[in-house]
Amino acid sequence: MHPPRHVIEAFGAVGLPVRLDGGRGTAWRVGDTVLKPLDVLPAELEWLRDHAPSGGSGPRLSLPLASTSGDLVVDGWTACPALAGEHVPGRWAEIAEVARRFAEVFDGVARPGFLDERTHAWARADRLAWGEEAVHVPDDVPHLPALLAARRPVAESPTVVHGDLTGNVLFADGLPPAVVDLTLYWRPVRYSVAVVAVDAVCFEAAPSSLLETIDPGDGSAQHLVRALVFRIATDWFNELPLDTHDVYAATVGRVLDLAARGR
Repeated sequence: MHPPRHVIEAFGAVGLPVRLDGGRGTAWRVGDTVLKPLDVLPAELEWLRDHAPSGGSGPRLSLPLASTSGDLVVDGWTACPALAGEHVPGRWAEIAEVARRFAEVFDGVARPGFLDERTHAWARADRLAWGEEAVHVPDDVPHLPALLAARRPVAESPTVVHGDLTGNVLFADGLPPAVVDLTLYWRPVRYSVAVVAVDAVCFEAAPSSLLETIDPGDGSAQHLVRALVFRIATDWFNELPLDTHDVYAATVGRVLDLAARGR
């Protein structure tokens, strides 16, 4: 859906709308501004406005923009700055470092209240991964029963992390990495890194050895287990056909082996 003219004007954007690739295909660039339909809770935008720094030495963040009237949502549309850079497959170690630096940006903040209000598939899958939502998982759902049985407690403390970094870090020469589509969770930083590893191996043809090298410390397998539960359960909750094109099987086998060996 094309952003209406009055929405473009309300956010002070100047230029012709150009549809952007990636994501859900609903974002449009208008000059230096990206407009897209609201796909998070308004409380998430408000939290970012109130808690995210606008500068500093960390990664560049695509934070919500206010309209000329001060609103963060105009007739169902939101806006954020268009940040320079592009996604570069293969820079997974650098993206893992961005995950750590992103968490440092929010170090010391309290757990956001909006997390308890989210009901979409991604939020439910995250809670299932961490044992916070009771869901009956039938035995015939691919991989989930085995992964859930492999979970063991983790020691790391939670903080605000980005839960979907793999395709949402942009690189530009001479600039810090940029982070877009700020998808926040309250989890250990190593979980955010594990999601990057699982995504890279399953969807970007990364070598399976990345599962061990991206976070070589003890206990990494438990975060990989939860990252796989998160991705597979999201597909399941969204009623995607898990058994017709199984991109997870080899990675699940590798991660279950790591977990069994106590890695």
